Order: sequence, then structure tokens, then C-alpha cells
Amino acid sequence: MSQSSGAHDVTPEIVQEALANPEGWVYKIEGTYSATEYVPPEAIVGAWKVDAHGKIVGDFIPNPKYQEGVSKAGK
Repeated sequence: MSQSSGAHDVTPEIVQEALANPEGWVYKIEGTYSATEYVPPEAIVGAWKVDAHGKIVGDFIPNPKYQEGVSKAGK
């Protein structure tokens, strides 16, 4: 797995989020949303897959529906 892909670097915060979400995904989102707010698909930059042990597996997967500047922060 490449953890140094420039704009999609795996930061300590992403590692912590992965540990908290085993067998799930960690999403990179443009803008700021609370845990209860709807995040439009166009604001999701992409994601990292997380294994059963809370470790990121594979590379960053870009979201083909992402549109830069569509998030509420970009409006």
C-alpha cells in the first residue's frame, strides 16, 4: 500500500479513524460536516478500505462522482 500519494497521504488522524472503524471505510470529504449532517456524494473525494484489525488496506480509491467546490464550504 502506498501511504504517500501527495494529496491523499495517510495522516495520523486517518490511521486513528481506521482503528475506530474496522471492516469499514475512511472517507476523505471536502468541507466540514457534523456527524449527523448529510454529505452529498459530490463532496466525497474518495476513501481508504479498512480491514478487520483497523488497518488501511490498498490505495486511496477516488470517487468518480466527486466535484471540487460542491461542498457547503465551497458554496
